[in-house]
Amino acid sequence: MRTFIEKYNVVQGAQPQTTNTAVNSKYVSLKNAIVAFVVVQLTQAVGHATQISLFQAKDVGGTGAVALASAVPVWANEDAVATDQFARKTDGISYAVTNDVKNKTVVFQIEPSKLDINNGFTSIQARIGASAQATNFASIEILVDNKYEQATLPSVLVN
Repeated sequence: MRTFIEKYNVVQGAQPQTTNTAVNSKYVSLKNAIVAFVVVQLTQAVGHATQISLFQAKDVGGTGAVALASAVPVWANEDAVATDQFARKTDGISYAVTNDVKNKTVVFQIEPSKLDINNGFTSIQARIGASAQATNFASIEILVDNKYEQATLPSVLVN
């Protein structure tokens, strides 16, 4: 039986930081992925309808970055302190949280087929819009389910 780390790349896309200005994750390659999950944690100390958007690029350097080609499944927990339950939201390439004071978790599920593969897009990035609130914080984790399980997974941070 393989362990979690032998199956999934776990990438700190963006370390916890204020959303006073925009937050962009690292680009992550989906070349060897079955599916990827972008997990965004938000601490909304001041209410704000913070928007999270998904982008695709031709490599992990961000070449030709544009909005993701197709809508993907989105789940949100708009009060992560009170519950661990998620609500399925309308599929999309972005999601704006409710404008209130709560901790939130948003999850996007991205299959590589949702990228514009025919035009060479292989990598993804998440972007969090600026809240202009120095006391609001966010972090981004990206989990990549690899096609090939192995003791040491190939990096998803290189092309």
